[in-house]
Amino acid sequence: MKLFLIRTAILFVSAFVVLCTTGCATIVKGTTQEIPVSSDPTGARVSVDGATAGTTPTTVTLSRKSNHMVTIEKEGFQSESVAITKSMSAAVAGNIIAGGFVGWGVDAVSGAQYNLNPSTVNIRLQPTADSRAGTNGNGGAATRNFIEELNKLDGLLEQKKLSPEEYQKLRAALIEKYQK
Repeated sequence: MKLFLIRTAILFVSAFVVLCTTGCATIVKGTTQEIPVSSDPTGARVSVDGATAGTTPTTVTLSRKSNHMVTIEKEGFQSESVAITKSMSAAVAGNIIAGGFVGWGVDAVSGAQYNLNPSTVNIRLQPTADSRAGTNGNGGAATRNFIEELNKLDGLLEQKKLSPEEYQKLRAALIEKYQK
């Protein structure tokens, strides 16, 4: 009986520690999100934030904590870029109520409190007469600039230097500027 009580106490303490040191979203959704990427025609090169990530169709695993730029390129076609941006998950309010600020804090630090949008990328590539169609001048530098500008914008919102309405307008303009 004494061994049973010790094991039960250890199990209870272990469960308590796990619940206190993790957030609900971290457990349920994780800190990454899988984004299916496809193109018409298939076999296009996929890069995420300037790094090669495979060929279409594929699924890329992205950190929920960051904004991303997915670029699809194929010889003989114009390349296309899609902004994958983080947005606050509706589960945050439930996490604060159920898990308290510790759970929310863990989710905030890990990025699990965010969802990435769009959740799928499906691009119809447009043919071009230019034999160098795989390059459209929107290479790695433009991707880095987009990510940097979007992260700065996120920082201004977090520092409350922008209202949510101003943030949404500036974010939409930024995405429009870089997305092709």
